[in-house]
Amino acid sequence: RVVRWTDKGVEYEADPRQAEKLIEELGLDGAKGVVTPAVKANLATIRSDKELPESQETHFRALAARANYLSADRPEAQFAAKEVCRFMAKPTVVSAEALKRIGRYLVMHPRLVYDYPFQENIECLDVYADTDHAGCLRTRKSTSGGCIMIGKHLLKSWSSTQPTITLSSGEAELHGVVKAGANGLGLISLLHDLGVRLQLNLWTD
Repeated sequence: RVVRWTDKGVEYEADPRQAEKLIEELGLDGAKGVVTPAVKANLATIRSDKELPESQETHFRALAARANYLSADRPEAQFAAKEVCRFMAKPTVVSAEALKRIGRYLVMHPRLVYDYPFQENIECLDVYADTDHAGCLRTRKSTSGGCIMIGKHLLKSWSSTQPTITLSSGEAELHGVVKAGANGLGLISLLHDLGVRLQLNLWTD
């Protein structure tokens, strides 16, 4: 990670070398980029999916782990990296294509720099939560997503598969709100230890 202290605030950049390595190891140097890091496979594609040859599994796992590491500083790629890492045990052709999609996205968007200008009169910690009910066509599991903001500053974001199958969008939203609330309360506690007192606001649809 690269951190720069400026007259206006702080700039925080995800390690650009990680993106370069992932593109290189996927053999995508000079390839055409894409504007999104993921697309959902349709049911027909999923049903015809096959496991990768055993000789390619180790390479897939290494690249998936690199994408997962990079996604900690690339919120827009967290869902895509999370979905790829779900196939660590048994990589498939579809998951390998999804990994290449992340690489092609990084070809077009190799860098991300957070701009954190100085702020005043901040009283609230805002936590946003949402879910994708039964978004996984293989397992019917939902995804919880969210982010934590102080003013205009993003402090934390996540995208995670819910451990159980929820039977309604309301139940999926409840799981997502609970996770978001727990993350928000944890950060509120940390800020209290640093002498910062903020009100917690939890937002969901």
